[in-house]
Amino acid sequence: MGTEASRSRSIGIDLGTSNSCVASLDAGGQPRILENRQSARTTPSVVSYAPGGKLLVGAPAKRQMLTSPRDTIYAVKRLIGRRWDDPEIQRLARTLPYAVVAADNGDAWVEAGGQRRSPQEISAQVLDACRQVAQEQLGSGLIDEAIITVPAHFDAAQRQATKDAAEIAGLRVRRLLNEPTAAALGYGVHKGAPARVAVCDLGGGTFDVSILNSDGGVFEVIATHGDILLGGEDIDRRIVERLADEIRHKHGIEVLSDPTLLGRVRDEAERVKHVLSESADARIEIPYLSMVGGKQVDFVRPITRAEVEGWVGDVIDRLGPPCKAALEQAGLTARDVDSMLLVGGMTRMPAVARKLEAIFGRKPARNANPDEAVAIGAATQCAILDGLLTGVVLLDVTSRAIGVHAGGGRFAPVIPKNATVPTRESRVMATTADGQRELTIEVFEGENVDVRGNRPLGVFTLSGLPDGPAGEVVAMVDFTIDVDGILTVTGRELSTGVRTDVRLATACGLTRRDVRHLVQGRPRM
Repeated sequence: MGTEASRSRSIGIDLGTSNSCVASLDAGGQPRILENRQSARTTPSVVSYAPGGKLLVGAPAKRQMLTSPRDTIYAVKRLIGRRWDDPEIQRLARTLPYAVVAADNGDAWVEAGGQRRSPQEISAQVLDACRQVAQEQLGSGLIDEAIITVPAHFDAAQRQATKDAAEIAGLRVRRLLNEPTAAALGYGVHKGAPARVAVCDLGGGTFDVSILNSDGGVFEVIATHGDILLGGEDIDRRIVERLADEIRHKHGIEVLSDPTLLGRVRDEAERVKHVLSESADARIEIPYLSMVGGKQVDFVRPITRAEVEGWVGDVIDRLGPPCKAALEQAGLTARDVDSMLLVGGMTRMPAVARKLEAIFGRKPARNANPDEAVAIGAATQCAILDGLLTGVVLLDVTSRAIGVHAGGGRFAPVIPKNATVPTRESRVMATTADGQRELTIEVFEGENVDVRGNRPLGVFTLSGLPDGPAGEVVAMVDFTIDVDGILTVTGRELSTGVRTDVRLATACGLTRRDVRHLVQGRPRM
């Protein structure tokens, strides 16, 4: 193992849309949150490319949102592993002060500091900041590996993109851990009596709900569902849109077309949202908004919690369908759930808590900090993998079905949704033409019977098949999903038993060459 000074150490990171949190194990093997240089227990997931090429991350970067809105990137987790032409991404981009652009392969990237940059590169800077927090707090030992949490409903492309971001940051991913599962660990569910638990995780960008059984240290996730474009950013955006409409009608000022004004209004909307989580009323104050007719325009007005709840009611109503779908897939009703855990900063909003209470018919457990439970759970998983915490077993599931294009536009599932991971399924496939030396397999993720309604993961080509008549050359193709939710495809020709070569043309994401280039050129704060 080497000396303490040279020993490699791992940490748990909650890589959040709005804020990230890092935790480690103390000398006794207990998880604890690590504070950053600002003595804060969370770090804003914000990266700014300041004038002169200086890179800022965290709180210093967040302060640049008002002065350098085009070069300050936040909520990039919502873009990672996504396509630029996705209608939801296009809708999101219209209310962002920075530019969302198409990469050469069609991925959604951003433009900042005069360059196009991938979400993986931006996320790597946040992960690197988390690692530096740990390095400064822990002192001894090299921090080069981590357990990183992801939304349970992240698809395979988003999970691989997160692993690529970690590699760019110089971190080896020991495990990608689903956020609701990590939260259950963070809440200490494994220490209690046998129970069926619903974990509702509403953060800045995503909503996940997982139903799990906890019995004797065994965590078995039996169903998971979610919405990868539902979170605090959507509530902020709705408030910004309403305020922008009001400013336009009252003063003739177009907020949404001015990145600086948009940043100021968004900053005030976020502040007021936080105040209204604790108070029934607040006051919006945006001085020096603009000059109109030679006169200074300020925007000042009172606002109430009830008013904002009216604006965002339809957003909060979107919590219902994923919860009901998870219960239905588990074969349960709300009455079958013993307890409900709330995770993520947005669950502090009273209207959110009331909605989830109404769905599950019970008050939530509140014995952990919802902003920190996921990172604590990730560090607890470190203890499990290191053998410091025994008798705890995690059995997680796939968030979507994996299948192939079966011809005629049909989707044929191979690995079902909510299958326990790791898992493997096989399919026999035959050639369709004489002398065919390759088999091409289009792989998709989703549940739509029409393949066009699902997410393309890539085109796998099995080559090196023997010459033969159509239908007589047959291959066994194995589809494997590992514990991180990452798909691999392998094949062997049945008559000879020889493994075929498999090439993958990815539908999105960075190539290995891209990742290596970013690792070599990674800027430092």
